Amino acid sequence: MFSADVILAIKEDAIQRYPEESCGLVLKRNDGTVVYKSVPNIADDPQTSFHIDEKIVLSLLPSILAVVHSHPNGPDCPSEADMRQQVALGLPFGIVSTDGEGCYEPFFWGGNAPRAPLIGRGFRHGVTDCYALIRDYFDEKLDIKLREYPREWEWWSQGQELYQLYFADEGFVKIREDEVKEHDCFLAQIRSTTPNHAGIYVGNNLILHHLTSKYASDPSRLSRRDPIGSWSKFICGFWVRHESQF
Repeated sequence: MFSADVILAIKEDAIQRYPEESCGLVLKRNDGTVVYKSVPNIADDPQTSFHIDEKIVLSLLPSILAVVHSHPNGPDCPSEADMRQQVALGLPFGIVSTDGEGCYEPFFWGGNAPRAPLIGRGFRHGVTDCYALIRDYFDEKLDIKLREYPREWEWWSQGQELYQLYFADEGFVKIREDEVKEHDCFLAQIRSTTPNHAGIYVGNNLILHHLTSKYASDPSRLSRRDPIGSWSKFICGFWVRHESQF
């Protein structure tokens, strides 16, 4: 998304400020050049969170291309708080995970950040997970904008809901299994007491979904099409259709 020089500056800042979270802004200057600007982290506990002075953000807002911060010792995915801040600002956010000596590659999401293909994307909680796949599918295939719902990693094991709580708010209506057609969505329970997985029926007895991993970020866990039969035992008898598809 950004040049090698910008990425290197982001990584160097993260390592230098370890074990605190670094934070900074990717800016486009008046001459068109793109640079990374490190800014102070004024959070109460900078080792576990970040906060940028609103005055800095407002003064630079027209030129901000992305907001970036580090995750010392991971995880290599956004937290619920990170997702809430991204939604509030509407700008691309970036995270770089570091152990103080090296870094993972920064990743970016939200705003106008590039979107991964629907099939073959690696798993990253909150960025390219099963709900993100549904959002991107409905946007790309049907021009339907579903809202983002900030969530913690393994939210289903922490007493939280996602699909049953919010699908109705997004205009989804429960249907019978014998009514299922292309673009309908299923909910599934996989080693969980609540539906913690979902996907889309794409026709020809195939579903498109992105199975979670035991890791918050797993590039080897790819979104894919699968025959529906092999997943029937996990589907809770819960199929939904967006109101626009009736």
